[in-house]
Amino acid sequence: MEAARKELVEKARQKDADAFAALIRNYERMALSVAYGVLGDATAAGDVVQDAFIRAWQRLADLREPERFGTWVCGIVRNLAIDALRRRKPTDVLGVSNVVQDPERWTVNPMDEVDRREKSRKVAEAIASLDEASRLVVTMRYYEDLSSKEIAERLEMTPAAVDMRLSRARKVLKAMLEDEPHAQIA
Repeated sequence: MEAARKELVEKARQKDADAFAALIRNYERMALSVAYGVLGDATAAGDVVQDAFIRAWQRLADLREPERFGTWVCGIVRNLAIDALRRRKPTDVLGVSNVVQDPERWTVNPMDEVDRREKSRKVAEAIASLDEASRLVVTMRYYEDLSSKEIAERLEMTPAAVDMRLSRARKVLKAMLEDEPHAQIA
């Protein structure tokens, strides 16, 4: 499997669009999970992932280790997602810039939505503070619902190493979020 991935990357470096499309299919879900983990907004995550794949296509020659394409592209996604988070307007707290002023028309309580988004933001910030390998493992487990074996295959680790990273990351996240009684990770 590693050889096939490396071959796809090498073909994509030669500007083979079909090979790059195959890479996108292989890593799109993981990239969306990383972006959503930072942003907490599916639409914004999709936009970031699209931009990240465009940037990856443009900078594919910069990738030193083709077998680490997944990690490399997720780093691009994470950085773009953090940039997008910084650019958000304060009025975007509810996910919309033009909040309807008529409470009768709200489908959810705006304060509940603000609270939910704040909790999601705090969890995302805590996850973002982890080292890259731990962050990817946590994201793949809790946002993609992958098993330790599946994560290990994608990140070229052993399942035991994945479990160890998950255990350590949960301890770090728990300590970081203890002051936040409502912010929880599974």
